[in-house]
Amino acid sequence: MMDNSDLENLELYQLMAEIKPVSEPAVISMWPQGPGWTVLLVCVAVIAVLALAIYKYKQFKQRHRRFAIAEINALNDNASPLAISSILKRCAFNDFNRAQIASLTGTNWVDFLNAHCHKHTPFHDFYQQDQQPELVLLKQQAIIWLSHYKVKL
Repeated sequence: MMDNSDLENLELYQLMAEIKPVSEPAVISMWPQGPGWTVLLVCVAVIAVLALAIYKYKQFKQRHRRFAIAEINALNDNASPLAISSILKRCAFNDFNRAQIASLTGTNWVDFLNAHCHKHTPFHDFYQQDQQPELVLLKQQAIIWLSHYKVKL
């Protein structure tokens, strides 16, 4: 080992030869070292799986709405308003008290539909004999009702 007095008499190329190569530091791992990070990662994964399961369960519970919408879309242009009304009633049987829904007809049925969804143009009586409602508009109203009605317990 040399001290600084020995280095004073050396030329530059000799000084360069005395330099030891720099060793690289150890690689820093990207994986968190503390157990708290592992617990946090597991908690986030569990919450994500639970959120996905809840979303899928809600979709499963609302499948009758999607089937009713598809059935309304499949109706031809000369279908009667009563056909749309019966599809709405069958769908309502899944979410409301069957005894309450089954007895509703005429203005009582229309009032029930209008009371449970506020995002659509209100329905009028399906049973009007003097004027035939526009079927395309009625289909749109029914689809909006099926998409947005609320179940009030």
